[in-house]
Amino acid sequence: MKITYYGTSASEAWPALFCNCKACELAREYGGKNIRTRSQALIDDSLLIDFPPDTNYHAQRYHLNLQAVKSLLITHSHHDHYFPGDICMRTSNFAEGIKDSKLFVYGNDAIEKGFYEAAAIHSNIGDFVVFHRLEPFDRICTEDGYEVTALLADHNQPEKSLMYIVKKGNRQILYAHDTGIFPECTWDYLEGKRFDFVSFDCTALTRDWRRGHMGFKAVDEVRERMAGMGCIDSKTILVLSHFAHYGDFTHDKICAEENPKGYEVAFDGCYYEF
Repeated sequence: MKITYYGTSASEAWPALFCNCKACELAREYGGKNIRTRSQALIDDSLLIDFPPDTNYHAQRYHLNLQAVKSLLITHSHHDHYFPGDICMRTSNFAEGIKDSKLFVYGNDAIEKGFYEAAAIHSNIGDFVVFHRLEPFDRICTEDGYEVTALLADHNQPEKSLMYIVKKGNRQILYAHDTGIFPECTWDYLEGKRFDFVSFDCTALTRDWRRGHMGFKAVDEVRERMAGMGCIDSKTILVLSHFAHYGDFTHDKICAEENPKGYEVAFDGCYYEF
């Protein structure tokens, strides 16, 4: 399997809109891996996770082929993860070459509501996009051959925000964005599961957050519990992503703190194969 990160920031991107904090000033000065757009990842070539307002930029900048995407998993309804108006432009009115293919979109009830509101002005949307509602712990098989399980995240309650297990063949990914330390029902479900790759929310960096999002300390706690349960081992690739513009952090400074602990640090355009 392969996972590509197209966006690795929290909701306001980094450098953030209107912000002149130290972290944003450093990002503007250094550029490169310090420039982070809103969260999005692609598994192999056809399963996309989240659809932020930066998706068109990701397609332009990193050659993301949106016509090759068959399945779209949405974690929750916050704007930096879900921009349904652009999804609903996947019709013959706006895009050529898609007449014989459909995009299957998966998400919770809030995602469903937003999708149908955006789709209302497109009379032929059903010919090109199909929505499937998911509840926590639903397991489905996608059209492109992935087994996907939705897990309950700790984020934006009372919305049932979702994390995802994605499995194909003998490889399995846990994509844990946006969430604090996992709810106990999710821990119960993870019992007996083993992952080759885990992507952790690390929005808070050095801030000690345990609800809604995580920082370095909370991620360490989750990692320790997962290791104790046998969910991860020395061969599991552990990646931090979804960062906010706090302190005087740069990409290199995050790496200096977290690489020695065994974490990879995602940046826009990076990928991992396993």
